Amino acid sequence: MRIEYYCRHCKQFIGALDRPSWTKEDAERFCGFQQLTPVERAESIAYNDDRGTMYVRTVCDHCQRAVEAHPELLVEGNLFQ
Repeated sequence: MRIEYYCRHCKQFIGALDRPSWTKEDAERFCGFQQLTPVERAESIAYNDDRGTMYVRTVCDHCQRAVEAHPELLVEGNLFQ
């Protein structure tokens, strides 16, 4: 399985983890995704079974710093207006 991480705000590719022998269940267990609520899981994780890829939406360092400096950006619904 390949796990690709993207920023939920700016859509930038953050990084990837390649574990060919992992199943979806392995990836979720080893990455701690089983601790997410069903809503968090639906908002953060997507699969492409044909490619054997899991896509994870997270927050990059740049966007995290922007939110910490200006939390009002999240109130408007979109970090980049």
